[in-house]
Amino acid sequence: MSGCTTISERERKLLTRLVDQERLQQSREWLAERANSFFADRTSIDKGQPWCWKEPNTHVVIERILALRPELRYIHVVRHPLDVALSGNQSQLQNWGPIFLNRDVAVEPRLSLSYWCAAHRRIMNVMRCWPEHTLMIDFDALCATPESYCLRIARFLGVKLPDDELSKIIGFIRRPGSARRFGTADIAQFDPDDLAYVVEIGYSLTPRKAAACDGD
Repeated sequence: MSGCTTISERERKLLTRLVDQERLQQSREWLAERANSFFADRTSIDKGQPWCWKEPNTHVVIERILALRPELRYIHVVRHPLDVALSGNQSQLQNWGPIFLNRDVAVEPRLSLSYWCAAHRRIMNVMRCWPEHTLMIDFDALCATPESYCLRIARFLGVKLPDDELSKIIGFIRRPGSARRFGTADIAQFDPDDLAYVVEIGYSLTPRKAAACDGD
């Protein structure tokens, strides 16, 4: 992300094979675009410029990354677990469910919630080990009060956020239409122990009226 990588012809062929077949929610074209970007002998980031990545699977290996590069900061963004369980995007359940739940999984809301709870328990343990390097942000709360959360993130990263930059960032924040999708769902389909954990960590099982984001 901030430099160039020299790869061998063998490595190039391996990457080409890896992107030759489409995957869950990722077309061959999408994968090829990323591979071509990796192959390019250039970078869009100046040396010394701050950078970041958005990769939902990072939580699986974040403690290893922090052990290697403790100067990094990790922000874990969560949404209401029932919204996640009812989402059409279940790639994490398919990829990591058998490992986190230690059993075969079917793509269904009940097991999606079980996976969410297992992953959340694990990341909480990781954050207890790295309290100065990790931050959890609730996406719904960010949408409801974007200014306070943006300032909180800036403090965590140790950066100043001028008013004009803060306003620009707030302008990007939009609550998706999928928020509170669980309002019409039958929660009896979920494991009672998982529902108890959802309540224990502060989530309601009945949707509250969502406040509009700035700009909505």
